[in-house]
Amino acid sequence: MSTQLKFWVCFLCVLSLLLGSGGFPASGDSIVPENKVPASVESKALRLMDGLKKGGFEVSQGYFRLYTNDDCPYSFAEMGTCYGNNPAAPYVTFSVPPWPKEFVDPATDLAFGPNKEGYSTLYRLDPREAIVILGVLPPPAAYFGLQTYLFTNQDRFDTKSVPYRFFANFFPNVLDTFFKLVPQNHRRVVNFASLSNSINNVVIERQSESAFGQERVFIVTPDQFMDKTVRKALAKISVEDKDIFTEPIPGNMNLGLNKPSDDFLTLIRYAMPEDGGDDPDDPSTIWRNDLPLVVFRIRDTRPGRQAEPYLPVVLETRTASNELYLKPDLSSLVRAVSERWGQPCSDAECTNNTDEFLQVHLPPTNMVGPDCTEIGMNCLGDTEDSNFQITGDLVLDNDVVYAVASTLGTQTDNATYVGLGLMATMRQFSFANLSDQDLKDTASAYGAQVNNTDKFFLYYFARDCSDLVGLTDGYCMSISEETLPPCNDPTSKTCDNLKFSMRDYIRPNTQRGPAAILKLPSVVITLKKK
Repeated sequence: MSTQLKFWVCFLCVLSLLLGSGGFPASGDSIVPENKVPASVESKALRLMDGLKKGGFEVSQGYFRLYTNDDCPYSFAEMGTCYGNNPAAPYVTFSVPPWPKEFVDPATDLAFGPNKEGYSTLYRLDPREAIVILGVLPPPAAYFGLQTYLFTNQDRFDTKSVPYRFFANFFPNVLDTFFKLVPQNHRRVVNFASLSNSINNVVIERQSESAFGQERVFIVTPDQFMDKTVRKALAKISVEDKDIFTEPIPGNMNLGLNKPSDDFLTLIRYAMPEDGGDDPDDPSTIWRNDLPLVVFRIRDTRPGRQAEPYLPVVLETRTASNELYLKPDLSSLVRAVSERWGQPCSDAECTNNTDEFLQVHLPPTNMVGPDCTEIGMNCLGDTEDSNFQITGDLVLDNDVVYAVASTLGTQTDNATYVGLGLMATMRQFSFANLSDQDLKDTASAYGAQVNNTDKFFLYYFARDCSDLVGLTDGYCMSISEETLPPCNDPTSKTCDNLKFSMRDYIRPNTQRGPAAILKLPSVVITLKKK
């Protein structure tokens, strides 16, 4: 066999191993085996990387991973929070190698759990950089969305802002949740604030006709030139423009790789798969385990060219089906529940035993990404794709039962997916979640006393529900002391109390969540066991 023939046989063997193994070079000659990527995606990624390198661009590769409950101890130890994670829908994120001379803050290196050596989940952005994601989207589900966040910046709080004064005056025990310094680097503020309108399954379907299970490409960049450049390179490998989606990083960010620059995080949310996702053989479970996605960092290192920044984002207008007319019915439901439990109350008395959820998108909190960034507020991973409500801290002892009553967005034309979350307050650790499928028709037993019960849900929570079936119609969740240890001080920062959250995702026939101003606030009723 000739020397030349031996070379090509060897080359083809190596290429075959690469394409068959589901991994290829990330940077240098290393192999990143975490993600099982189809050969068609690998082929496109290799050709894209090769074309951009030949064009004079610097390219490095990262890998995708899940942020799960197992990562919470790292997050809590370093940041004092687990971000109110959804246990039923773990975040998907990626880790990338820093550029040469890029500052990696040791105060936040474990903010989302450990990475492979030489990689980071948080990244700074070169003004002439693009992050490119290629891959296969997951199987059909209620929701898929990709969004980039400003995670921390070198700034200070606006102590004269309305949200700051609201929490300082009325909820001082949680002020340091919403206005938070990085625990191990007090020169930086935690923002966790969205920067733009997210790219979700509805946005993808409207542009490219289908989303789930399809190959798609995402570009995250602060530079319009880099967006055009990457799109031209993708066109050369036969990727259609309709299958490419760009998330612009607004020009008012403090871009750069040095220590004072902003740092960023990109998250994917994937919730309520149609196959359930409970079985290891479910396609959605396989997708989460494989994460068939590739991520590149690409930057222009050629001297002389100025970046072409984007203007600040303009958020899309949100709409809603008006629920406010249902308020008398919700009051009737509260009274009926109280009477059934032998604790009858007048309207005023029922009000004293009932707490409304806080609608965080509305004044005085105004938890919308760009607004949070302007005043140095922690936006808690906000998204315009949902309406978010949350309670204060609640003490759960053996004698108390909490009943959550609310409109159900899937029944009021305000959501395609609803999640009622349960959180341990000190860690901001979500340990349970009920979907609209769990909540539908749970108020139906009150149909003779209350109008429109088909538009409401009613669910109970106690230490032990076994003796409450007659009072709860079986719609009760037991919360063990192992899950939430006893804590009798609602202001305590040394033990976990209970907190509820409500999320209404994507109003039907729109691509964003419902407008909070037309949503009826959820309520939690405090009941006593007999």
